[in-house]
Amino acid sequence: MKPFQLLIGAALVLTMAGSCDKQNDDLVDPLSAEAFPQVIKFDDEGDGDLEDADAFSFKLTLNDRVDPSGKELGGIVLPLDQDVKVYFAVKEFEGFARLADYIKEAKAFYEIDDCTTSEDQGIDLDLQFDVSTGKGSVIFPKGVTEIEVEFATDEDLLNDDVLNEDERFIVFTLTSVEAAGRSVAINNGVDFTYEVLDDEGVQGDWELDHSDPAAFAAFKALFSSISEDIAGLEADAVEKIEISIEYNEVKVKVELKETEIIEECDGPEEVNKEIEIEADLEDLSLQSADGDIEFVGEIEQTDGSIKEFTAKGSFEIVDGKLQLLLTLEYDDEETDEIQLVLSK
Repeated sequence: MKPFQLLIGAALVLTMAGSCDKQNDDLVDPLSAEAFPQVIKFDDEGDGDLEDADAFSFKLTLNDRVDPSGKELGGIVLPLDQDVKVYFAVKEFEGFARLADYIKEAKAFYEIDDCTTSEDQGIDLDLQFDVSTGKGSVIFPKGVTEIEVEFATDEDLLNDDVLNEDERFIVFTLTSVEAAGRSVAINNGVDFTYEVLDDEGVQGDWELDHSDPAAFAAFKALFSSISEDIAGLEADAVEKIEISIEYNEVKVKVELKETEIIEECDGPEEVNKEIEIEADLEDLSLQSADGDIEFVGEIEQTDGSIKEFTAKGSFEIVDGKLQLLLTLEYDDEETDEIQLVLSK
């Protein structure tokens, strides 16, 4: 019986081994982080400017990757190791009959430092753009993490004195990449949309009359709780107060009469000191002379911590003046509804 038992045991071992080999045939070794392709994408999903703007642009960048040094746990943007050509196209547009009516020319560049671009150095990114078809291409060079493609526009074409109810926009998409065998891909699942904003609507730069005691008091009542600088402000120290409602953010800027010297690219320059609050737009009624508005921002505390504030309410444009009715929520407190009246 023992020889027979040994034969059965050997057969079982061989059968099990064969079964394991068959299961292992379906297994795929995971790719290392370095084996995944570099992915080129739009830096943002959209942007916008007023109807009299003379240019707009989109930026191309690269997906974050694992930091080879291990220092940045959240990943970093690693530049390409060779030039690649990226193809893009206008997917759709509204507000004008032909692209050529609005877009006049295009250029591409990247930033070398705060004061210098590749264009300044005569570096050509071989931008090609056919305004009749909306198709184009550009070189994304090695050693660079971001490039910008800028389009000059006819600033008079859409600039009128009417509050337009129809949308005006251009949508770009990435179509392909030519990488000479290197592992580089595009993210064509996310488009870039440029929107033309109407300066007869709520968007744009609005100024508050700080010489009016009631208007200045209302401004301080709304924003003093989130800014010690505004809380201690006197009207005679102010040059200008401006609230800018832009494509996706709101900026509150107080320009003071007091000046300071700052270092610009062309050398030292004397400028007015400023107090600025920035916030992201969460809600805004467009193509309308009245509607809802909400914006959310963050304020750094003296201990370095961050707290969030929310301003929300409604707006109405009457006789060219913007009337904002806002309440501000901050630090578990809420102001009464405060009215600001501004003009362009």
